[in-house]
Amino acid sequence: MQLSAIGLRVEDLDTPTLWLDLDNLDFNVRKMAEHFRSRNVSWRPHAKAFKCPAIAHILRKAGAIGVTVAKVSEAEVMAAAGIDDILIAHLVVGPSKASRLAGLQRHAEVKATVDHPDHLPALATAARAAGVSIGLVVDVDLGMKRCGVESPEAAVRLAQRIADTPGLRFDGLMGYEGHTLAIVDPTEKRSAIQDAIGRLLAAKSAVEAAGLPCRILSAGGSGSYQYTPDIPGLTEIQAGGGIFACQYYTQVCHVDGHRPSLFLLATVVSRPTPDRAILDIGQKSVSQYRTPPVLRDHPASAIVSLSAEHATIAWVGENLPKIGEKLTVIPGYSDFTFVLHNRVLGVRQGRVEAAWDLLGRGMLQ
Repeated sequence: MQLSAIGLRVEDLDTPTLWLDLDNLDFNVRKMAEHFRSRNVSWRPHAKAFKCPAIAHILRKAGAIGVTVAKVSEAEVMAAAGIDDILIAHLVVGPSKASRLAGLQRHAEVKATVDHPDHLPALATAARAAGVSIGLVVDVDLGMKRCGVESPEAAVRLAQRIADTPGLRFDGLMGYEGHTLAIVDPTEKRSAIQDAIGRLLAAKSAVEAAGLPCRILSAGGSGSYQYTPDIPGLTEIQAGGGIFACQYYTQVCHVDGHRPSLFLLATVVSRPTPDRAILDIGQKSVSQYRTPPVLRDHPASAIVSLSAEHATIAWVGENLPKIGEKLTVIPGYSDFTFVLHNRVLGVRQGRVEAAWDLLGRGMLQ
């Protein structure tokens, strides 16, 4: 009995199995890295997209300066795996999380995000108790109406409070133009992104006019990465999931020129009628956020519904797959698919080359 999947052919794997085409992944990584390098902006990919330190190290080798994460626990996983420059693009609230963030400073440079003065006391207390300094970036609302200060003046006030608080260090500003990602018309999308980033640049100008250095100006996602780095002034882009080219990024966000690299191997378990087949995957194994998953090799046959453990295919054509036949599925959204699995297999030229645990899965605190 083979205990490891390494060396096996894809078609011999049990299902459902999450796997990466490493050649396509390498292509997408090079494409994004070269895009940022040519525009003299740094790459800080968001690891919430993949939850995997092994993939983070691949991106570091390609030129990424570090990673972005969503939670302190994700930062702990990445720091433990040797990633030493981390931005938590989420608000760290409460003494427990603040204490953990302070403790991380001895293992990596882990910056956090704030958008209100009430965030500062717990962070400062934890930093002083640990004898460290915590770097903070001020979140600016770029139009999503989620988190973030709403004006350059508010950014200045909060940045000054940070700079004046022992134990804390003002590092810069960040924002996210997420409301622009799904705009179809390229001209309209570019204009919307410029307007959004303009809010961040205005906040930077105000902060610097107040005498505060702003070394970090962080923004961007995979759905806007082909536009955002063209705007002068940004220092880093947080795009991460584009390296997988799932349906969400290619079909909803219109990211061009990428090759799908993330797949789910599934087995046909039922074929009740001549035009319907059932796979052994469902919402517990693949995401349909904003767009359904598709069959890589049978694009005319649609996955029309996902229940907990079943995917229903409306089959087009006469050659209905047999029970036991394995099909390859491109997920609807890679971020929401990774979190459903404990590991991902890396495949090159049809054989498993690597098996990576998704150590950040379930790290929600």
